[in-house]
Amino acid sequence: MRKKILIVDDSPSVLAVLEDMLDTLGYQVSAAANGKEGLQKIEVAKFDLIITDLSMPVMDGIAFVQTAKQHANCKFVPIVMLSSEEDETKIAEARRVGISTFLRKPVKEMQLKTILKVVLGS
Repeated sequence: MRKKILIVDDSPSVLAVLEDMLDTLGYQVSAAANGKEGLQKIEVAKFDLIITDLSMPVMDGIAFVQTAKQHANCKFVPIVMLSSEEDETKIAEARRVGISTFLRKPVKEMQLKTILKVVLGS
């Protein structure tokens, strides 16, 4: 059975690139345009991994992670945060709320494969 990954990002181009990469690697992918949509997705489905952007409208990545980690479907789900953010305080805050790791944008396929191997063991 293919592992399920939720991508939460407000950039349609980032969503498309990540969906394509993950689909090619054999994962089942769902996408959400912001944290609020991401929370709606975890209400109805379980995911093996969540990849979320840090800076988004409606609900940013930190608020999304804080809320998602309180949900039974997400309590132990690894979360990878993406951003082009350079502010170390934001990155530290993301780690504090429960992300598994942080990736800088633009994401390279090799980086993504390495993270997937470490986080999912696949």
